[in-house]
Amino acid sequence: MVKVDNLAVNYINKNTSFLALSKVSFTLAAGQTCAVVGPSGCGKSTLLYVLAGLIKHTGGEVTINGEPVRPKRRKTALILQDHGLLPWKTALQNSYLGLEIRGVKRQERLAAVEEAMKELGIWELRDHYPAQLSGGQRQRVAIARSITLKPDLFLLDEPFSAIDTLTREGLQETLLDFWKKKQASIILVTHNIEEAVFLGQNILIFSHSPGRILQAIENCEMGERNYRANPLFYRRCSLVREIIERGARVGAG
Repeated sequence: MVKVDNLAVNYINKNTSFLALSKVSFTLAAGQTCAVVGPSGCGKSTLLYVLAGLIKHTGGEVTINGEPVRPKRRKTALILQDHGLLPWKTALQNSYLGLEIRGVKRQERLAAVEEAMKELGIWELRDHYPAQLSGGQRQRVAIARSITLKPDLFLLDEPFSAIDTLTREGLQETLLDFWKKKQASIILVTHNIEEAVFLGQNILIFSHSPGRILQAIENCEMGERNYRANPLFYRRCSLVREIIERGARVGAG
């Protein structure tokens, strides 16, 4: 599904340059999830923007379904931390915005949005404006908007970081349930180690800037019932934390 080979991204501004990513390589099979975790400023979001076609890479190769990554790929959905909702539109209108832009007929887009909003438990909030919704509800609207486009690749950039712990865990469960039903490919960027272990079949641990992969961990138990209560979950969280801290010590040295 996704193949990244020796990726490098160098931001150039007049006479200065900043190397954000260096020698990043990984693959993601169709229908799998990948969590990218690491310290602030290590290029995690840059990686997503490259995959979304928003930033050009300066080295290496990036392909999606065997084709070079390109802007405006119709089956890629990018979900951001700030939700990206238009404040003057209702939850319903925000949810079908993508379909409206694509010229989908009104009845067809209403049917698609109703299905997605009911699946996410926000149909009864369809006439509310973003200011009338909680952070978790706004994020569900953003997810509903993406679902209606029927993407095969979801890119999520810290989508739950501004939400309280209980709501965050509920949204993690919602995303997990959605993945089990749809089997879409998901790449999730997060600072939260527990979130990475809960949602990533594959976990990529990034170094300090310039970002590179310190270690890739297979997390085969992801998605199992009551995984959070499994002692293995906590051991894996500890392992990820240990690798990040070890990388920080090496970087500081």
